[in-house]
Formats: sequence, C-alpha cells, structure tokens
Amino acid sequence: MFRKLCIIGLACVMSLSVMTLTADAQDQILGPWLWMIAKTEAGQGGANSTDIDSLAVASDDKVTEEMVAKNGAKEGDEVGDYEWTLAELPANGDINAVVNQTGMEEGALDDVTSYALYTYKSDKALKATMKTGSDDSIKVWLNGKVVFKNAVNRGRGMYQDEFAIDLKQGDNLIMVKVSERGGGWGMHVGISETPHVPIEDILTDWLWMVARTEAGQGGAASTDIDSLAVASKNKVKEERVAKNGATEGAEVGDYEWTLADLPQDGNLDVIANEIGADQPFDDITAYGLVTLVADEAMKGVSLLIGSDDSIKVWLNGEVVHTNAVNRGRSRWQDEFEVDLKRGNNLLMVKCSERGGGWGVHVGIRESIETAYLPAGQQSVEAAGKLITAWGKLKSAK
Repeated sequence: MFRKLCIIGLACVMSLSVMTLTADAQDQILGPWLWMIAKTEAGQGGANSTDIDSLAVASDDKVTEEMVAKNGAKEGDEVGDYEWTLAELPANGDINAVVNQTGMEEGALDDVTSYALYTYKSDKALKATMKTGSDDSIKVWLNGKVVFKNAVNRGRGMYQDEFAIDLKQGDNLIMVKVSERGGGWGMHVGISETPHVPIEDILTDWLWMVARTEAGQGGAASTDIDSLAVASKNKVKEERVAKNGATEGAEVGDYEWTLADLPQDGNLDVIANEIGADQPFDDITAYGLVTLVADEAMKGVSLLIGSDDSIKVWLNGEVVHTNAVNRGRSRWQDEFEVDLKRGNNLLMVKCSERGGGWGVHVGIRESIETAYLPAGQQSVEAAGKLITAWGKLKSAK
C-alpha cells in the first residue's frame, strides 16, 4: 500500500488525500478513509436523513455531497464544526470508535451522519461487486455517481447489501454516507473483483420441525447436539433426515413436520407458531428441509446464510457448513460453495436459538427451482419426471 495525494482543480480548490489499494477478492476496505461527520436534527438521523445533504446543511451550501463525491476532499479542510480526518476503520466497522479516537467527538452519538472517502485502485477496467453493511442508513457514490442506497434503520452486519459496480482502470473514488439514528453506528465495505451474480432467496417449499434444548443450552451450545434424536428418543436422527428427508405430518417428539414458506425477513417465530410450539422461543432449534432441483450438475455454487443464532447446513446428507455462534441476524453473514448434482438436491438447515431474536436467511447465487418431496423421493431426477409443489425463488434486493 501507499498513500496517494490527488489534486483536483475546483473554484474552491479541493483535494483528496486517501490510501490506494489493489485488493484481494475478499478484502474488507479498512482504509485509512478520509472522514467527516455532520449532525442532523433530533429524531431525523438514520433513514430519514439518507437523501438530506448534511454537508450542504453544515457548510451553508459551500460544500455539497455532489462536489465531494466527484472531486474528493483534503485532510484538514473544515465543514461546519469539523475537519476532514484520516483514520482506519476498525475491523468491526465501529464508526463511533473512529470519531472518538480521532477526537472529532466524545462518547456515543445519535442523529449524526458520517462521510468516508477512499480511492480504490484497479489494474484494469472491469465489472465488480461491492458489498456493504451499515448501522443505520447507507448511500454509496463511485466516481461521482450514486451506485447504491438503502434508507433503513437496522443493526449492522458484515455484508447486508451487495451490488454491481463498474471500476475504471486506475483510481476510483468511493464515498460512503452512513446516517445514524441511535445506538450502534458503523459500516463495512468490501469489493470483489468479479462480476456481480444476484442472490436468490430460498423461501418456498420448506418443511419445518422444531425441537427444544435444555435451558441455557440453545444457540452455539446446541450446534452439534442432535436435537431430533433427543426429542424422539433416538427414533429420528439428523443424519437420516439430512439424507432421506421427512414427510409432512410425521411426528418428532411433541411436534409435526410442517410445510411453510420462510418469511422474507427470516423470522423463525412465524414458523414455530405455524408448527404450534409454545412460547417463549428461547433455547430452541428449527430444522428446515427443501429440495433444490438442478437441470444439470453444477460445481462451485455459492450458498449464503444469515442466522440468529447458530447455523449448520447439510446438502445431500453431508455437512457443508457450520458456524457455532450466538449473533444477531443479517443478510448475508456466511458464504460457502457447494456442488449440486443433476436433479434433486436435499438441503437441510439447522438454526439454534439461545434467546432474543431468532431467524435465518438462505440464499443461492443461481437461478434454480425448489420442491417439497416426501421422505425417500430425493433420488428422482428433474428431467422427464413430475415433481410436486414447484416453487420459483425470489430475487433478493
């Protein structure tokens, strides 16, 4: 890495002082970034201030978002009560820590917006993918143009949004605006130098079961406990279900396998209510089964997961992903590759909840059909066969 000073000719003579980087496909961009903050009116931070030009407000229109997004800024220049300040973003994405450590402000801040500038260096012009996570609202400019916006109030996840970008050869100026309403405040930004492949949410044709765990043993602690075996006194086991599936109405302990679509927001409370489980939904595990129907064999297909809390995933009877963690849910937190065979591929996900929020997101970078097949029918191929309950995946936003 090296520091590069780009001098830009403007009426007010602005310049951009940022680091350049040729990044690995999986690198998070930590900087250093060039930072500015601007307060908003009380109660108007977060989603409400996404399209308010807080730089213009703070500077009485002397400095605007459009101006900075096109031409950059210079370390030490003032906007309102603050100066553009060079600092690294912590790996956990905490903007409040940046603001405190640089002396821009003290303590936790609400109703405030940050602007961060960075020059990304590309060896050639290419189509790429940018990934972002934010708390709360986020807006992104690339080389002076808005390329993404999500006016939302939310908790921050590593990468909650992703979108296509066009990088030019040489320097590419990125500006990220994160507007904070209250509580946590932060961002994650990464670039993958590969073309963007849209994620499809796997929402339809799921078969669900829930099983209780011992008090205090949900979430990460129950990731490798076979809760199906415990609930059924070893009559039903994870290994067998992951290989052969299950049938709607079949019992495991106190509950029955139940067909239900996964809500767009991933809320497993909705599924548990459908199954008839009693609240509270703490120290509890959900199992979801769905068949992915492939017209041909495919290698290196990306599956994506977001979960609260722990997650374990099987494909065609084999464990393909495990993350024994207690965490808040966002899309997407985990990504891994699998091989799909021609015809039916049985996917089983296990999401174990410790307490509080509970949910799961499941996605795939492929256009594919889903189906519900009763136990024992997973060997039927798609070509020339009748498969029940076809469902088309919905594209993630």
